[in-house]
Amino acid sequence: MDDYTDLDWNWEFYEELVDDVDENKNIIQCISCGKCVGDCPAKKVSNFNSRKIIKKVLRGDKSVLKDSDIWYCYLCERCKRVCPKENINIPLLIINLRNESFKKGHGPKYNDLRKYVEMSERFLTQGTVVEDPLGNKLPKERVDEIYEICNFARIKYVFKASKSDQSKKNKKTKKKTK
Repeated sequence: MDDYTDLDWNWEFYEELVDDVDENKNIIQCISCGKCVGDCPAKKVSNFNSRKIIKKVLRGDKSVLKDSDIWYCYLCERCKRVCPKENINIPLLIINLRNESFKKGHGPKYNDLRKYVEMSERFLTQGTVVEDPLGNKLPKERVDEIYEICNFARIKYVFKASKSDQSKKNKKTKKKTK
């Protein structure tokens, strides 16, 4: 457990995020129970840890805007559903942090986008982002954001191109085997 004194805490960053998105004020209620991390699909394939992100925000640690972690979240809302506290909306916080990251000139690195390609490929081929979406479809706003991310990163184009290349390779392989 991290040992911090009152002097280590900087409320300015938290207040900026709350000014931007009022609902972010609820993260102050986080009790660091870890339920949000326990069954998180992003945690299974990366170092994503929403509890650590919340701690950084509450500490006023703006380095979170440069961290790859904020780009690994699938925005599936599992964390929101398992949280024992009401109205802690981690996906909304993540979206806000991503926006702030872009505003500060950071944004995702190539490896971060690779996770999006994997997620987007599942979405474009199977209609789901996570293998087990807890029986609920992804909310429309999350689907819209995935499309926006796909467009921004030209993932649809890359996916179509790689699909086309794969189909050409398959045709060549079939010709060779005849």
